[in-house]
Amino acid sequence: MLHYKLQIGCMVIVSLVFVLYFRERHEQKNVKRMRCFERLLIFSLLYFVLDIVTVYTVNHQDTVPVVLNNSLHLIYLWVIDRCLLDVFLYVATMLEVPITTKKWKRLAFLPHYIGSLVMLLAIPNIEYVKGTISYYSMGLSVIVCYLMVIYYLCLAYYVWKKYRNNLPKRSRVNFLICVPVFMGAIVIQMVVPDALITSLAITSIILVAYCAMENAASCELIQYHEEVIYAFADVIEGRDGSTGEHVKRTVAYVQIIVEALKENGIYEDQLDREYLDFLMRAAPMHDFGKIAVTDTVLQKPGRLTSDEYDVMKTHTVRGADMIKASLASLEEPGYITIAWQVARHHHERWDGLGYPDGLKGEEIPLCARVVAVADVFDAVSQDRCYRGAMSLDESFAIIEQGIGTQFDPLIARMFLQMRDKVEEVFYQFQEEM
Repeated sequence: MLHYKLQIGCMVIVSLVFVLYFRERHEQKNVKRMRCFERLLIFSLLYFVLDIVTVYTVNHQDTVPVVLNNSLHLIYLWVIDRCLLDVFLYVATMLEVPITTKKWKRLAFLPHYIGSLVMLLAIPNIEYVKGTISYYSMGLSVIVCYLMVIYYLCLAYYVWKKYRNNLPKRSRVNFLICVPVFMGAIVIQMVVPDALITSLAITSIILVAYCAMENAASCELIQYHEEVIYAFADVIEGRDGSTGEHVKRTVAYVQIIVEALKENGIYEDQLDREYLDFLMRAAPMHDFGKIAVTDTVLQKPGRLTSDEYDVMKTHTVRGADMIKASLASLEEPGYITIAWQVARHHHERWDGLGYPDGLKGEEIPLCARVVAVADVFDAVSQDRCYRGAMSLDESFAIIEQGIGTQFDPLIARMFLQMRDKVEEVFYQFQEEM
C-alpha cells in the first residue's frame, strides 16, 4: 500500500477537479471551455489508474501473467506520452500557437505516433528491475517514453519562449509557479526510476490550469465584466442617436486592425497578449465621457456651434477622468492605463491638430491611434442624428485621405488592406439590425 499513497492522493485531487470542471460545464453552458484541457483531465485520470495498477502488477510478477503485465505497461507508457502531448497542446493553445498548420501538426503529433509504434514493437523485451523502493520497468519502450517526455518538454519550452507574450502576465506567473514542481518530478523520476512520482508533475499542471484559467468563477467573471462594459457603453452611445451596435462594430474593427498589425510584425513589441486583451476591453469605453455631455449638444440634429463643439470635445477628458476615478480600485493598472489613453486620446490627430492635448505622431498612444481609425470609419458609415451614412467607398476614402494627417499611416493602410474583412463585419451587423 505504501507504493500507492502518492498516486492515490494525486488521483483524488484530479478527480475532484474533474467533477468540479464538468459540473460547472453542465451548469454554465455559456462559459467558453478548452477541449484540450478536457482531454488532459480524462487522460490524466486514466494515467493515475494505470499507474496504480502497474505498480501492483510489477511488484506481483509471480501472480500476474507476463502478457497482461506487458500490455498494461504498454498502455501506461502510451498514456504518459499522451498526457505530455495534451499538456503541450494546452500550453500551445493558451499561447495562440497556430497548431492547426501542417508544420505544427507534424511537430506535435508525428513523434507521438512514431514513439507509440516503437513502444508497441519493443514491449516484448521490457524488463522489470528491483529498486530500493519498488520494482520498475526498463527497456527500449521505457527509453522511448522518456525521450518523448523530453521532446515535448523541449517543444513546450520553445513555444513558451517564442509566444509567451501572447499570454497575459498574470497567467504567465500562474503557469511558472508549477514549473519547479513539474520539472522536478520529471527529472527525479528519470534519475530514480523507482521513485514513482510522475503523478506530481501531472497534478501540478492540472491544478494550476484549473485554478488560474479553467474554473467557472474565473471564466464567468471575465464574461460578466465584458457584458457589463458593453451594456454601459450601449447606454452612453444611445444618448447621441447612435445605435448600440456602434460599440460592437468599433471593437470588431479594432480587432481586425490589431490582428493584421501583429501578423505583419508592425508594432509587435507593444502588441503582446496582455496589451491586446486590455485594448479589446478598453475600446468599448472610448466615448465614456459622453455621459457628462448635455443632451442639447449630444442630440443636436445640425452642425454644432463653436461653443457647442468645445463642450463636445470635453467628453475625452471627462471620460478619462471618470475611468481613472471609478475603475482604479477594481481593475488592473495596465487596463486602467490603456482605457484612460483610449478615452482621452482617440480624437488626437497624427499631424497634431486633434484634441484634447494636441499630441502628434507616436506621441499619441498606440491604442488610441488604433481606436481612432475604427471609430471614424464606423461613425461616417452609419446614420447619425446630424447626417446620413456615407457609402462604403466614401467611408474608406475618408480613411485613405487621413493617412499621415489624421491617422497613423501604418494603421490606416493596414485597415485599408483588410477591406474584405471590414466589409464582412459591416454587412454582418447590417443583417442583424
